[in-house]
Amino acid sequence: MESKHFTVSEVTKYIKNLLRNDDILNQIEVVGEISNFHHHRSGHMYFSLKDDDSKINAVMFKGNNFNLDFQPEDGQKVRAFGYIDLYVPRGEYQLYVESMIEEGEGDLYQKFLRLKEKLEKEGLFADEHKQPIPEFPKKIGLVTSAGGAAIRDIISVINRRDARVSILVASARVQGSESVGELIESLRYLDNRDDIDLIIISRGGGSLEDLWSFNNEILARGIVGASTPIISGVGHETDFTIADLAADLRAPTPSAAAELAVKDMVSIRNRFNNLNEQLYYKINKKIKDARKELDFILKNRIWRNPELIISDQRQEFDNISNDFSQAIESYFKDKYDEIGKLSLKLDGLSPLKILSRGYSITEKIDDDKSKVVSSIANLEKGDLIKTLLKNGQLLSKVKNIKEASND
Repeated sequence: MESKHFTVSEVTKYIKNLLRNDDILNQIEVVGEISNFHHHRSGHMYFSLKDDDSKINAVMFKGNNFNLDFQPEDGQKVRAFGYIDLYVPRGEYQLYVESMIEEGEGDLYQKFLRLKEKLEKEGLFADEHKQPIPEFPKKIGLVTSAGGAAIRDIISVINRRDARVSILVASARVQGSESVGELIESLRYLDNRDDIDLIIISRGGGSLEDLWSFNNEILARGIVGASTPIISGVGHETDFTIADLAADLRAPTPSAAAELAVKDMVSIRNRFNNLNEQLYYKINKKIKDARKELDFILKNRIWRNPELIISDQRQEFDNISNDFSQAIESYFKDKYDEIGKLSLKLDGLSPLKILSRGYSITEKIDDDKSKVVSSIANLEKGDLIKTLLKNGQLLSKVKNIKEASND
């Protein structure tokens, strides 16, 4: 039998007609978990629906998704209504979604949330476990796939920012059943070395299942327990993994991880040069201002005739000396007058002054001691007394005591 030959287009159109004429595929309801979701700027939504064993590409055009009552995202479990057709340019069949309702979050996402909650309760993600990132690492260890885009981006960024930094790559698969063990082994290898200042663990973007190796509990504990600071750069900006939460610092992308790890030495040098120029300018300005001030001082008449300084100071000294002498003289005169006044007062109160007016003072002599007698009650018959007069003393013995009468 002679075989009939078909062109690619003929085969594609034939399959397309088969799909269109199938009653089940023309009105179908598909339940699955969203992955690789992309909302195009045109308004169309492109994504995949998957279960544990298979995956089907899907598209929901702007006119159909405009009235969705939820925002589709990776990990959601949905019920999609539409038809299966062939996309001719690529020869691929896909689900054209006309309406969609939320069935619930997918199993993987639920596992992610449960593990996140468990480790959070343990305090594994607490700030106290975070190590500071070194400002100027000399050697960086990189855990990623040797054939992925992430390694090229990271090495390119590091070399551009500071070519002096060394990079040691510990290759590991970042997807698949063997990837978790390789990631943990590579991380331990780098952490046990003495020459590694910083570790970056990274991979490019992907769906939740593509990034699932980085949602492993053992890997998370290995990251937290490492003695070397670790930066994670897994997936795209909106992707979050358990490894991101466990790391000392999370970067939104692999390139961003490299930027956080290494200072931009070109910018630093430019900044240093700018500061150096500013310092040079300010020092020169200070010197110029000081020279102007010095020139002004040197033009002053005092510097032209220094003797003026001495003569002015000498005259000021004489004035101060005269003022001081006058002040001393005035001070002692005032004190002398004050002493004179006090002497007159003291003389008026002196007992000798009283005696000169004809009065006398009587003292009782007892055991060679004298005591002024102010009352007859102080004397007895036979007591020796001494009478003081203005020009001498009288010694007497008491023979009789007579009290003064009130008459």
